Amino acid sequence: MQKGRPIRIRGWVATLVAFLVLQLIFLVIDNSSGSPFYFEQGTILGRLSNSKFFTEEFAPYKTLQFNVYTVFLAIALLPGALISAIKDFSRK
Repeated sequence: MQKGRPIRIRGWVATLVAFLVLQLIFLVIDNSSGSPFYFEQGTILGRLSNSKFFTEEFAPYKTLQFNVYTVFLAIALLPGALISAIKDFSRK
């Protein structure tokens, strides 16, 4: 039996998988009977979710809150994952 390097999941892969799993959860909840998430109308997130961007331009989900979550998660998670992936592939 040949000994090789242990299989290790890179941090950027785990980040991408987590983002995709959350999107899958959003799809399942969005297509079910109702969403457990709700933004109050007078709050910043409530006004943001009802803005034109999230209601007309970027609306992959029927639930407005999921559109807001998706943008925030993409801004928070994807740049770091992309930078790590580029660094990882440039070392090889």
